[in-house]
Amino acid sequence: MKFNKLIPELSVKDIQKSKKFYLDVLGFQVEYERLEDLFAFISLNGAQIMIEQYNGHWQTDELTYPYGRGINFQIEVENIEVLLQSVKEHNVPLFRDLMTNSYSGFKQKEFIIQDPDGYLLRFCQSY
Repeated sequence: MKFNKLIPELSVKDIQKSKKFYLDVLGFQVEYERLEDLFAFISLNGAQIMIEQYNGHWQTDELTYPYGRGINFQIEVENIEVLLQSVKEHNVPLFRDLMTNSYSGFKQKEFIIQDPDGYLLRFCQSY
């Protein structure tokens, strides 16, 4: 497996809940996990994220919901409509509805949701 140059590691409250969300709702797959550490390395179409149940190892201050305030993760997908349908079928509220944006000569469809810990996930498809 090739590792990206930047791989965010997200502290989560409940690793099982987060894994269910990322795998069942969003279609990520587990690349590897350390069950004893409540850690999973997951990927979707080349996007890579590590999730680990909060353990205080990376604590810089009190961790309160929503986690990751001030950041959103853009994840490019192959079919945004299929993903959006899955999100809706699982009753995940949209933080920002599907929209089209233009950036320096290309267009992108995107929507934003929050994961169970409040991290903002911006899914996009360029065309």
